[in-house]
Amino acid sequence: MKRFFHTLVALLLLAACTDGNNELGSKDPFSIPDKEGCNVKGTVFDDYGTPLEGIVVSDGLQTTQTDRNGHFWLSSDLSKRRFVTVTVPSGYEIESKEGLPQFFDRIPEGSTSFSTEFRLRSRRGNSNRFTVFMVGDPQIRARDRGYDKFAYHSIDMFEDMCRDMNKLCATMTDRPVYGIGLGDLIHEDANMWEIYRSGVKTLSFPIFGVIGNHDHDTKAPTDGEAIRPYEENIGLTNYSFDLGRLHFICLDNIVMKGDGAGGYNDGLSDEVYTWLCNDLKYVPKEKMIMICSHSSMFGKPGKDPVDVDKNGRLYAQKLSEYKYVHSWAGHSHINFNKVYSKNGENRLSNIEGHIVARATGALWLNEWVCSDGTPRGYYVVDVDGEKIEWHYHPCGNQLGVSNGLGDDYQMRVYSPSDYGDGYVYANVWAWDALWGSVLYTDNGPNAVAGRPMARIESYDKAYKECCDRSNSKPGNLAKEEFKPDTNVKHLFRIKPSDGATSCTVEVTDRFGRRYSASLDWDSASTSDMAL
Repeated sequence: MKRFFHTLVALLLLAACTDGNNELGSKDPFSIPDKEGCNVKGTVFDDYGTPLEGIVVSDGLQTTQTDRNGHFWLSSDLSKRRFVTVTVPSGYEIESKEGLPQFFDRIPEGSTSFSTEFRLRSRRGNSNRFTVFMVGDPQIRARDRGYDKFAYHSIDMFEDMCRDMNKLCATMTDRPVYGIGLGDLIHEDANMWEIYRSGVKTLSFPIFGVIGNHDHDTKAPTDGEAIRPYEENIGLTNYSFDLGRLHFICLDNIVMKGDGAGGYNDGLSDEVYTWLCNDLKYVPKEKMIMICSHSSMFGKPGKDPVDVDKNGRLYAQKLSEYKYVHSWAGHSHINFNKVYSKNGENRLSNIEGHIVARATGALWLNEWVCSDGTPRGYYVVDVDGEKIEWHYHPCGNQLGVSNGLGDDYQMRVYSPSDYGDGYVYANVWAWDALWGSVLYTDNGPNAVAGRPMARIESYDKAYKECCDRSNSKPGNLAKEEFKPDTNVKHLFRIKPSDGATSCTVEVTDRFGRRYSASLDWDSASTSDMAL
């Protein structure tokens, strides 16, 4: 009888409150008692109408949990707070609308109190197995921006990415798929939100958002006002959710200066850091965490964010208390992976930092490679319980036409003449310190098979060629010029043996997948394959 009553109540509420839009939240009042000092209240229940206890709810600063009746209360500054969000727990579906996850309700401007409700739908099947596409910096600009169409246009490249992700998603019929856009979804033009949303609408899976520096209103006088266009078009900027055994946290780690010129600092504002601490209060220490931001919170080429970013040491100490943390970010337009434990940094031995290359290629040029030689693409993160594996997936489309690139394309090999110093170079873009040695074998008469190549820091020749083409084009407006001191962190080289005219480079990634690339420098042909 109790189950029937709850179901009936839920159906009546849904009919009265959702207006047929299937959003999780509702702006209509929900009949729960008031609590002194609280101006935000609501309830959370499942698809049978059963109240859910212990669900974390937040206004973007404060957090609380539902009681045994599924009720919650918050004391919120409604002049600043614009959302109420629920941390969807593992075992429940993350609903979406037109490709955007719906786990929040908007607080109307000028409200003095707010009441809402959330209905969570139980997940069907194995909730511990899923895949996440990590996508960096589409950075869409208008077609009339002349400097944005040297090679291709960012909108065309973004549409290629959407087609490619849908194609890959269609092969994953045994698990749910999600995406996370790691910021700089557009480039300082609010008119581009419609373009971004129209692309997202075509996706066959929901894609979460992270705000980047170029997603802010650069003319806004404060950091709080600068996020308003993003909020209006995508949603809130700081939130969390559970998938399987993992706790995901998405953060705004761009602190705008309000200088009218788009100036900003990396790190967490005091308010965002407070919210992070409030969120983590409800996360067991034995939990694994996936933290997503625009600028990397852990590990950058040449510096460590935790030592220089606002509140860096504080958030690093807080997250170091958990079982294991993977930090995912864009912003730098390159691939870079840092395993703290392999650097001898015991203070952060449970943390790894992953920077994802730009999805639409080299900035301004929109070329097929990024500035570190990584082909434009995204990371595919496969999760099964606490087993997490990933690989870089190059985009397989060029203006809607297949370019033949697939998951086997994980390195590029250069001949002894390409750099002019007699060395063979290999760029292994997803490499990290837990990979095996990059092994070289050539056809020289006295060659030794499987010689380890030495890791060095230098530029990528393919990217230099893109810049050279740009610079030679009459009337070129591209702003990204080649910098000889560009230091790729995943570049390897070796001297070929005497008399060699061809070689094969092999490497095994940290998950046991072996890759091979062959080069005949007499014929200048390459072959890249997974073994």
